Amino acid sequence: MQVTEARKIWTSACDKYLVNEVSPLTYNTWFRKVEPFSPDERTFVLAVPNDVTREYLVKYTDLISNVLVLLTNKNYDVEVKVFEDGISDIESSIEEKRSKKTSAVREKRRHKGSALNPQYTFDNFIVGSSNGFAHAACVAVASMQGTQNYNPLFLYGGSGLGKTHLMHAIGNQVQKDFPGKNVVYIQTEQFVNEFISCIQRNDYDDFRRSYRMVDMLLIDDIQFIEGKEQMQVEFFHTFNWLFESGKNIVLSCDKPPQSLAALEERLKTRFISGLTIDITPPDYETRVAILNSLAENDHLILPSEVIQYIANSFTTNIRELEGAYKTIKASADIGHPVNLETVNNLLKNMIHPGTVRPLDPALIMEVVANYYSVTVGDLKSRQRSQDIIIPRHMAMYLCRTKLGLTNTEIGKLFGGKNHATVINACANIKGKLEADPRIQEQLKEIEERLA
Repeated sequence: MQVTEARKIWTSACDKYLVNEVSPLTYNTWFRKVEPFSPDERTFVLAVPNDVTREYLVKYTDLISNVLVLLTNKNYDVEVKVFEDGISDIESSIEEKRSKKTSAVREKRRHKGSALNPQYTFDNFIVGSSNGFAHAACVAVASMQGTQNYNPLFLYGGSGLGKTHLMHAIGNQVQKDFPGKNVVYIQTEQFVNEFISCIQRNDYDDFRRSYRMVDMLLIDDIQFIEGKEQMQVEFFHTFNWLFESGKNIVLSCDKPPQSLAALEERLKTRFISGLTIDITPPDYETRVAILNSLAENDHLILPSEVIQYIANSFTTNIRELEGAYKTIKASADIGHPVNLETVNNLLKNMIHPGTVRPLDPALIMEVVANYYSVTVGDLKSRQRSQDIIIPRHMAMYLCRTKLGLTNTEIGKLFGGKNHATVINACANIKGKLEADPRIQEQLKEIEERLA
């Protein structure tokens, strides 16, 4: 973005919002000294003449970021920097950043994807009747010896059944046994975002090279490629390149390939050309084995009646089963007894959500925090990491749509946020609900817990 365009955005931000959000003295003293520019598509820099101005304006970066979202529908990282030499210094900085970015792009041609989780291995994966076939197939693929009959390996099943664990386990095993192999694990959402970025840069060759140099490609949640026509065309050619080169491809999905209605037929036929495996909810024995393994690793003694109670209460989702265990473990860590009465009280809202208390902001925050494995304190904090922003925005959206609270009231409940933050949060979730099936599913599951 050129300096001129950044100035237009900054002028609109000041005239429409910021002049009303701060006192006239503050506005005239500090905000009028800003020279804006945007060195890349994610950063919006406020250039100021001295450290005093910078230290004062840093306090308002959250507010400015929210206003920029309202104006441009982009989540900018707002930075305040001192540029004593004025516009010439700014333009030199832009050129320097562009040069560094170009070098970084070139270095990424050997794609590394998302980081593999070292905690997900075959050794700590509990095998049962519901996932035994999938486990055996994944072990075979990880051996990288004569597994072309399993190529591609397509794992499908509901959320929280171990698909991601198995994919990470494959990647970790291959990196351990074949350290020279280039293994890439990536979530489809990141894959799509990288492709969109290459469209914006008009640089398809770098994207193609980075993925066609891999020895094994692990793509999680491939269902999110549905409806994205240009992305499907590009993935089709990447898939063919890897397959014909004898490279391994592993895909996970929440449904079988035939049920992906908005997927090109030629991709469906390739997905089912290898080995397609359904992972079903764990049976009772597997659920008990998972709980025993978790307790053994933590040196926690769980009475048999407690294990039976948990295993009978969480029957469809391993993630929820593990969440229930973590709740009990945290209670035990602070000295509470581990018995059936204590466990029943701890888990009653997880097993029967919404039946004990009326729907209010506190309940919404607790249920949302529990669902995303964060704390209510995180929702009210000023943290801006992605794993906190989505839960916070979801909770604000529910307070607005379910309770009809005003933006100001919601802002106060969430740690004194201003109304622009709440407007941005609700707009963010509303936009994602129209385009992102994952957010749609998350909202549905949270509403079921609140029902």
